[in-house]
Amino acid sequence: MSESNAEFHERLARIYRNQAEAGPKAREAVAIDRNGYVIVRGAGRRRTIPWHGLSMVAVSFFVIKGLMMSQLGPDFYSQDVARLSGGNAVEKAAAWTMRPDPVSRWIALKINSLG
Repeated sequence: MSESNAEFHERLARIYRNQAEAGPKAREAVAIDRNGYVIVRGAGRRRTIPWHGLSMVAVSFFVIKGLMMSQLGPDFYSQDVARLSGGNAVEKAAAWTMRPDPVSRWIALKINSLG
């Protein structure tokens, strides 16, 4: 019985050493409850910037602009953006984001060449 108790305390000391070496930013949280059980819980997820989702939004934005330019034609599209730029603040912001850019023009040309 004392051997198993000594093994338990050795294991416990090793866990505490590993936890001390890992530092306060370890990805695991180790706790001992009142019954003496060692409970290992994963630390919370790190909050990072969702690069994949942001890049998908940007690509979708340019593809939609390119589709609109190919469907409406560059002249009508430019007239529509110019009409928006004379409105209120929201319409001016929309005109600024919807103005033709090289990426959208390139996408519109590729779509027009397909059909």
